[in-house]
Amino acid sequence: MEFEKMYFTKSFYESVLNGMLDLVRVIDKNGTVIFCNSMLKEVFGDQTGQKCYELFCKNERCEDCIAVRAMKENTRAMKYATHKDKIYYVISSPIHDEMGNVIGTVEVFRDVTDQRKIEERLRRQNEILKRDLEFAKRLQQSLLPVVPRIEGYRITYTYKPCERLGGDFLDVINIDDRIVFYVADVAGHGLLASMVTVFVKQSIIKNAHTYIEESAQEIMKGVLLDFIEMNFPSEVYITVVLGILEKSTGKVSMISAGHVTEPVLLKANKKIKMFSMKGQPIASVDLEQGFEIKETVLEKRDKLIFYSDGLIESRNKQGEMYGKKRLIKRILSIKNINTELLIRDLRNFASDLDDDIAILMIERI
Repeated sequence: MEFEKMYFTKSFYESVLNGMLDLVRVIDKNGTVIFCNSMLKEVFGDQTGQKCYELFCKNERCEDCIAVRAMKENTRAMKYATHKDKIYYVISSPIHDEMGNVIGTVEVFRDVTDQRKIEERLRRQNEILKRDLEFAKRLQQSLLPVVPRIEGYRITYTYKPCERLGGDFLDVINIDDRIVFYVADVAGHGLLASMVTVFVKQSIIKNAHTYIEESAQEIMKGVLLDFIEMNFPSEVYITVVLGILEKSTGKVSMISAGHVTEPVLLKANKKIKMFSMKGQPIASVDLEQGFEIKETVLEKRDKLIFYSDGLIESRNKQGEMYGKKRLIKRILSIKNINTELLIRDLRNFASDLDDDIAILMIERI
C-alpha cells in the first residue's frame, strides 16, 4: 500500500502535533522536554530544553511522575495536574524506537478546569442533599408512634424502610374509648415519599378526631379531600388500610383505600381470617368509588395484623415471592408470633429487601 511506503519525517510528526487542540510535549528518558506543540507554547511558553517538572515550579521530578511510570511500565499513565488556576488531565504514553525500546514519552494536557468545577459544585450539592436527607430521615422516624398502653390490649409494630427514607408509614391514635390505627404506603421512595408520609399522619390525626363519632369512611373521605387540596404531583398517590377499635367491646371496623394487602385475624384457636376490602386510593382525583368497611370482634388472645405490600412481595434469589400463603403459614407456625419475628422470617427468606415494610399488630390480652 502507498501508506506503508510513505516515509514519515520529523517535520511531518511536528505538523501533526502542532495541529492538535490539546497541549502536547515530548520528554526524553532524562526528563528533558525535547518538543512542545504550538498550543502548549501558547499557554505555557516554550518548554523545550527544560526539565519536565520545571513547568510546575519544582526542583525535581514529582514523587509519582507519570512519565517515569509510563516508560517503566511501558503503558499509558494518567493524572490530574494543576498549573496556576487551571486543572489539566495529563496522559503520558511511551515512545519507542525502531527496535521497540522505550526512548521517552509524549504527554497530552487537556484543560478540565470547568469540568472539575462542575464536579466540585455537584459534590457540594450532594453533601447538602445528604444532610437534608439525613434530617428528613430523623424527622420521619420521630413521627413513628409511641404506642400507648391500653388496658386489655397489646399493640406492637415494626417499620423497616428499604432506603434511607421510606414511603411506608404507620400510626396508632388513642381517642377516648377508641383506637385508630393504620398502615399507609406512598407510591415511591425517597424524599418526596417521606414528606408525603408527614401529610398522611397529620391528615389522619385531624380527620380521626373530627369524624371518630361517625365512621371510618368519613375519616378516609376527609383524608382524600385534604390530599386533593394539597395539589400533589399526579404520579403521587397513597394506599391505606385503617382500623378503628372500640376498647370496651373489641369491635374493629376496617377500611381500605386501595391497599392491596388483606388484614389477618389470628384467632386464639389458631383459625385464620383475612379481610379483603374494596376502595379507591388517595389520589389527586376523587374516583367516587367509595370505601368498603369490614368488621370483626377481637376476643381474648386474638391478634389482628396490618402490613404493607413489601412484606408479601419481597422475593428471594430465585425470584419467588414471600406471598400470602407463606405469611399465613408462618403466622400459624411461629410460636407467640409478633412483628419482629415476621421480619426475621422475611430476612431469612429474602436477604435483600427492596421495598419498605411496615407491620402493625393488635392483640387482645
